[in-house]
Amino acid sequence: MNTLIAIKPIEIFKGLFEGKEIRSFFIQGGKTFFFKIIGLAFSYVVMLLITHHFGSEVFGRYSIVITILSLITIVFTFGFPSALVRLIADRSHFVVKPKTDFIESILKIVFLSGVLLSLGLYFLAPALASSFFKDSELELYLQIASCFVIPMMFHEIFLGYFRGRSFFNQYNLFLFLLPPIFFILIYFGIANFIPGQERTIYAFGFAISIIFLIELVRIKPFSKVVKNKFSIKKLLKLSLPMMMSNAVLFLLNWTDVFMLGYFRPMQEVGVYNVAFKIASLGLLILIVFNVIIAPQIALYYQQNQKEKLKKYIQGATRLISLCTIPIILGIMLFNDTLLGLFGEDFTEGRTALIILSLGVLINAISGNVDQILNMTNQQVTMRNLSLLCILLNVILNFILIPKYGINGAAMASLMTTVILNLSSIYIIKKKLGFYTFG
Repeated sequence: MNTLIAIKPIEIFKGLFEGKEIRSFFIQGGKTFFFKIIGLAFSYVVMLLITHHFGSEVFGRYSIVITILSLITIVFTFGFPSALVRLIADRSHFVVKPKTDFIESILKIVFLSGVLLSLGLYFLAPALASSFFKDSELELYLQIASCFVIPMMFHEIFLGYFRGRSFFNQYNLFLFLLPPIFFILIYFGIANFIPGQERTIYAFGFAISIIFLIELVRIKPFSKVVKNKFSIKKLLKLSLPMMMSNAVLFLLNWTDVFMLGYFRPMQEVGVYNVAFKIASLGLLILIVFNVIIAPQIALYYQQNQKEKLKKYIQGATRLISLCTIPIILGIMLFNDTLLGLFGEDFTEGRTALIILSLGVLINAISGNVDQILNMTNQQVTMRNLSLLCILLNVILNFILIPKYGINGAAMASLMTTVILNLSSIYIIKKKLGFYTFG
C-alpha cells in the first residue's frame, strides 16, 4: 500500500512519450484546455439564457435546428476538414507555405453545395416542422437557419485548415471561445429588435457569420501565391469516407435528439439536450487532446514510426481516462443540482444524465478511437463500423423511446457507445498491433 502511495503520478506516463512530444502534448493540451473551459463556461451561459428566458420547449427547438445545421455541415463539406488534417501532415504535398489549389477548389465546391442546401432547407422547412417534428413553430427557426448554412460550412473548412497547420490557438479561439461570446453579445444587442424566441437562432447565425469573416481575412485562401497541383478526385477519395464516418458518429450522438423530436414533445427534447450537454462535460479532456493528437498520429503513421505511435496513443488514453473519471463521478453525485440550474422541470432528466455519463466514461477510457482509425488509413473501416452502429442506434431508439422517453434514448446511446468503442479497439489491435490502453 505504501509503495503505491509513493509512486508519483507523472511516473505512470514515464516513457510513453518522447521528450519533445510530451512537452508539446502538455503545452498545447493546456492551451486547448484553457480555451475549452472558458468557451464551455460561456456556452452554458447561452443555455441558461435560453432556458430561463424561454423555457425547455424553446430550447428543444433551438437544439433541433442547431443539430440539423451541424449535420448539414458535416455531410456537405464532404469530409474536407478531416482530409486537410491528413494532407497537411504529409508535407510532401506542400511547398514552404501550404497553399495548394485544392483549398480554393474545396471552397468553390462547398459554396455551390451550400447555396443548394440553403434553398432546400428554406423550402422544406414547412414539411419538416409540421410533418416530421409536428411543431409548426419550428418552421420559422428552420427558415432563419437556412440563411446561415454557407457561413457555417466555410467555418468548418477553415477549422480543418487551422488544425492541419497545428495553429491550435486560432483553432481553439474560433471553435471554443468566440461562438458563445458573440452569441451572448448579439443576443442582447438585438433584443429590442427581435424580442421573440427566434432571437436565439438569429444570435447563433450572426455569431457564426462574423467568425467566418474573421477566418476568411486571416487565411486569405484566394491570395495569389505559388500553388501545387492536386487532384480533386484524389482528394474526394480520401475525404468522402471521412465524411461518412464523421456524419455517422455525429448521428450516433444526435439521433436521440431527432427521434425524441419525432416521438415526444419539444419540452422533453429540451430536457434531454441539457442532460446531454452536462454529461458532455466528461468529454472535455477527450475533446481537448483530440485537437492535438490527430495531426501527430497521422505524422507517426506516415513515417512508419510504430513504436512512437503506440506510446503516444496509449499515453494519451491513460491521461484522458485519469482526468475524466473524477469529472464523471462529480456529475453523477451532483446531477440534481446541475440540472436544477436550468429550471425545476429539467430535474426530470436525472436518470438520463447518469446513463449518458456512463457512455461518456466509456468513450474516454477507450481513447480517441475514431481519430486513430481515420488518421491511420482506416477511414473506410471506421465508416462501415459507424454505419452499422447508427443502424443499431436507430432500432434501439425506435424500441426504447416510445416506452421510456428520454431514459430510453439515453439507454440506446449507451448500448451503441459500448459496441462502437469495443469494436474500434479490436480493429486498432488487429490493424496496428496494440490496444489504445496499456
